[in-house]
Amino acid sequence: MIILKKSKIKKFFSFFKKIKIIIFIIAIIVACLFINSLTTKSNLEKKSDFVSEKLISISELATSRYDYSNVISVKNSLSFKDITIPFTEKSFVIKYNGYITAGLDFSAATFSIDKNILTITIPPCSILTHNVNEDEVFIFDEKNSIFNKLTMDDMLSEIVAEKSKTEERVIKDGFLDKVTVDTIDLLKNIFLNCGFDEVKVKIAAS
Repeated sequence: MIILKKSKIKKFFSFFKKIKIIIFIIAIIVACLFINSLTTKSNLEKKSDFVSEKLISISELATSRYDYSNVISVKNSLSFKDITIPFTEKSFVIKYNGYITAGLDFSAATFSIDKNILTITIPPCSILTHNVNEDEVFIFDEKNSIFNKLTMDDMLSEIVAEKSKTEERVIKDGFLDKVTVDTIDLLKNIFLNCGFDEVKVKIAAS
């Protein structure tokens, strides 16, 4: 028969009690971490939905418009083997107003949230629309030839060709660069005011 002394029995139960307390504390910590992860996940989902909705609403605000006026002077004649045929000259001058809008496709934007830091990746800005105001097209100094009639197609083709030149010029002058800078500033200002600690905006490779 084995006889345990009271002191040893007390020590055994005391040790067992400590183990139970430690296990209980660990269980509480694990439960708290689990609940916190659920809360964090829920908050992250809410923030993600919020950012997605905001990006859609910002798309119109981030569109910039460039208004311009232009004058086209056209003069040409029929020719044969680089020889101008007499009495076939036609000419006209067109004055018109147009506008170019530029921005980016926010449906292609992506973002991530890490520790309340928002990182947004946006596509490069580009020209979205280029319109000529039909009510503001004026034609002057029309000169026709019986052998070389002036047509509406002549005028439209000149305007279309000039539109491409205008786009090249405004891009060269930094219009898209300015739109990009303005868009980045707009995104940062809006989302910093929405509670994010930091907002980073990156431009995706074209």
